[in-house]
Amino acid sequence: MYTNQTLRKGLYAILVGLLILPISCNRQEIDTPAPAINKQAGGRLITNCSELRYGESLGTWSTVPSSRFQVIYSEDGARRYVAQILPESDYGSRFLIRGGQFIARSDFNTSFDAQAIKGCFEQAADGNGWFVPGFSVSNLGSSFEQVTAADGSPAYRVKDRFQSVTDVFSSRVTLGTWTANNTSLEARRILGVGLVVAQNVTGVDPRSLGRDMFIIRGRNILQRGDVTLPNPLDRGRTEAFAGPQTGLNGLLPPFGSLSIAGYELLPASGGSDAAYRKLP
Repeated sequence: MYTNQTLRKGLYAILVGLLILPISCNRQEIDTPAPAINKQAGGRLITNCSELRYGESLGTWSTVPSSRFQVIYSEDGARRYVAQILPESDYGSRFLIRGGQFIARSDFNTSFDAQAIKGCFEQAADGNGWFVPGFSVSNLGSSFEQVTAADGSPAYRVKDRFQSVTDVFSSRVTLGTWTANNTSLEARRILGVGLVVAQNVTGVDPRSLGRDMFIIRGRNILQRGDVTLPNPLDRGRTEAFAGPQTGLNGLLPPFGSLSIAGYELLPASGGSDAAYRKLP
């Protein structure tokens, strides 16, 4: 119901992202690419650097296509950095800090006019944007920590805040609101699965009958533009949740049928999404 209604009404929005985690990949190839002037022609024009929102997606790097790039601000909000994010199976996710020149490389793909916005970011010492001189985790603030990327280079990540979530009912933590239908998104932990992003539809879906009821969404729903998060850094904690990123910007289910102790599965039917309802 909630997926299909949203699709019919055109309520699902652009994926935006906030820091999600770590990265690795130091230099990789192509030390001196040609400027991407032709490639960037026709990209979205930014006339003021303040239009680059915290967490906004900047694009992808063709040399390491599985990584993605986002905007991150310094703790005082005065400086912007290019964050390269790449999940690492052994560590969770980490991110590297690149110089503004990186998004203007010929092997970088972005919907922006990269030549116009590269100056909005702190610059690297060279023309390729590899590292920002003097950068340290203190520039990001106390919600971040420094770690080591797989290749040994310094990387960073958003600190986890979900250790207290131990089950699907009593210890759940509210993440924010999906404004398309004014329902809460919560962190819940399922035994044998891990943390999931649950859309709480208790009292909203008539099938709940007054009992706790939720729908499991793809973890990337936290990166949607129509999701409001009181703690915006939770966009950067996506990798803390189990399951893959899913289609329709996180609306499609990340798992098949799960058996959850104390809950019954209500299969999808008649335009309604599969949901879990607490047993009487």
